[in-house]
Amino acid sequence: MDVVLYGLYAVLAISILIPLIASREEASPRPVIALSYIAVSIYILSMTVLLYNVGGGSVEYYNGLLLHDGFSALMSLGAGVIALITLMAASIKPAVWGTHPAYYSLLPLSLFGIFFLAGAADLLVVLAAWLLVSVISYVIIALPDDRDSARAAARYIYLGAVATLLLGIWIAGTVASASEIGFDSLRIAPSTRTSLSGMALVFLVAALGFKLGLVPFHWWLPSVYGRADGRAVAVVAGVVKLGFIALVTRIVYMASQRPLGFETLASGDLIAGVLAALSIATMTYGNIAALTPRNVQSILAYSSIAHVGYILAGLAALAYYNTFNPQMARIALVGVALQSIAYGLSKSPLFTLASEAGRDISDWRGIYAASRSAGTGTVILLLSLLGLPPLLGFWGKLYLFIAAAGYSIILVLIALVNSGISSAYYIRIVREVLTGGGEAGISEEAKAALAIAGILTVLLGLAAPIITGII
Repeated sequence: MDVVLYGLYAVLAISILIPLIASREEASPRPVIALSYIAVSIYILSMTVLLYNVGGGSVEYYNGLLLHDGFSALMSLGAGVIALITLMAASIKPAVWGTHPAYYSLLPLSLFGIFFLAGAADLLVVLAAWLLVSVISYVIIALPDDRDSARAAARYIYLGAVATLLLGIWIAGTVASASEIGFDSLRIAPSTRTSLSGMALVFLVAALGFKLGLVPFHWWLPSVYGRADGRAVAVVAGVVKLGFIALVTRIVYMASQRPLGFETLASGDLIAGVLAALSIATMTYGNIAALTPRNVQSILAYSSIAHVGYILAGLAALAYYNTFNPQMARIALVGVALQSIAYGLSKSPLFTLASEAGRDISDWRGIYAASRSAGTGTVILLLSLLGLPPLLGFWGKLYLFIAAAGYSIILVLIALVNSGISSAYYIRIVREVLTGGGEAGISEEAKAALAIAGILTVLLGLAAPIITGII
């Protein structure tokens, strides 16, 4: 059996073992935390081996039910690294929650689900992985013992149930029109039933829109990301979202290769147009809405919406180029991967910091004076989200915009204007971090996580041209 699967099963076994160990009365949380670190580390090593095995091609598992290529392997590895930083930043703090063993168990278990979500090559695998990762997300948001988290979890569960229902309708419509459950069913010929394939496409867009926070399906995200405990949000926004972005990318790639039942439009043109429109609406709304709040978590939540809009611009280019320009399609894939990892690497420790220092922007005043390492890391992560060179976030946006420029220069111009708008709220936070007398209280674990995330953002930014050869 492949060493990757051995590592994956080890992660699953440890995730199941953690609640059993923690069930002993008055048990110390230290062994549980250590096991969680071990599980996440095993996952990272397994994904590193997977990335090596891919070698510019692809690797199949379970008789073709899973198909991992350079893109999905890199996204899975990125999720593992971000999970390790998230665990480091939270450290022992979730142990004070009444349900604390679940956090240390569900974090590595979410990585197990992401492996299947990112590499799914069958609609039933998509549904199974979607359910696993989604339920984990709902539980993690609900874990902290505070009213805001409970309210955020209730809303998140409600919207998640709607999204899962829509996904099920998409799968049913797709299978009914194509009579198969493999991903080839996404490539529906013009002779198939147009009404069924059209219905499936609409419900798919809605399901993924709710899950990623696309406009007009975004309205739940600011209240969930802005009100729940930052340590829980760090897992959902920084780790889990990479799995869903990988799934969306796979669906766009497969669906844009042949007509989708509309005789007047090739699937690539249709999908590119829909994604471009959603991209413009999403990035514009997210950036404008982030200008006014004083709650840093709310600012980061709206910023998350904007970043999904940038990623959609790259996916629009991928759909457009997929059938006739593989080189530009590859550039779009590189942009999506780098931007997604840069996004997660920044958002996860920043949301955790909000739970440490405070949610109001004034609470972040003097972080640099209180801790040079934490302050420097925070500034680097914010500037990476802004897209300043040579940080990783710069390369993500660069490749996304290069790919999108060949499809629509108007789309790129709108994205550049939105990046300019985002500078207002990022610099606003940076100013607070760099000024003041150093009163912000931050744990040593959070300081270390911020510093490591900042260093990785710089190093990966410098190595980005090399990373692009993997995809």
